[in-house]
Amino acid sequence: MNEIWALVPLKELAQVKNRLAPVLTAELRRELVLAMAQDVVSALLDVDLITRVLLVTNESSVAHLFSTMGVDNFRPEQGGGLNTELEQAVDYATVQGARQILIVHADLPLLTPLVLGEFIAAASPDITRAAACKTSAGTNLLLTESPLRFPLVFGSNSLRAFRKMFIRQGRTLDVVKHPQLAMDIDTPDDLHNLLHQSEAGYPVGTATRKFLVRREIDLINDAETGRWKFIGTN
Repeated sequence: MNEIWALVPLKELAQVKNRLAPVLTAELRRELVLAMAQDVVSALLDVDLITRVLLVTNESSVAHLFSTMGVDNFRPEQGGGLNTELEQAVDYATVQGARQILIVHADLPLLTPLVLGEFIAAASPDITRAAACKTSAGTNLLLTESPLRFPLVFGSNSLRAFRKMFIRQGRTLDVVKHPQLAMDIDTPDDLHNLLHQSEAGYPVGTATRKFLVRREIDLINDAETGRWKFIGTN
């Protein structure tokens, strides 16, 4: 059986989404991150092709929350950064029987089981597949063989880094551009776009939508500064 394990990395909540600080308080940023992560995990759990979902985090309270959803937690050794922590998780999954790894970032509120299933089903078993972020510079999803045959390079301009690495290795990287896979939330512009996704016909995840409604999240453009200004319930 070709077991596919999905890994979802989650930073310490005290460090999340600092670029949203001009419009959201630290508490609201934490709530948003948890809501989006719940939607990502829910989508993964509903994909039959995925054998197991593993949250990669050292946040004990968060791990407990997601364990109630049927998600296991991998606690990486701290200090090595995101890529090292994910590589540790891949090694663990491989030992446990994983033959493919799907790395999915936790800030994809438009992710659905249908889109995920299509992303996986269309992939060749021996070719790594990546989903580009909205700028086509970053990597929101990565599906590859386990054990890894290359180092992970998530971070700024990661998709470009993966492309260059694969070219050097003479390997193929299959890059997918899909609006629901590309929509990650990092900046006030992203948050404003998320608030209007229903107008574009894309479904916002249940937990994220509930958060936006409960907190009455909205942004308006400040005519004097040209920047987004938060209006809602802090």
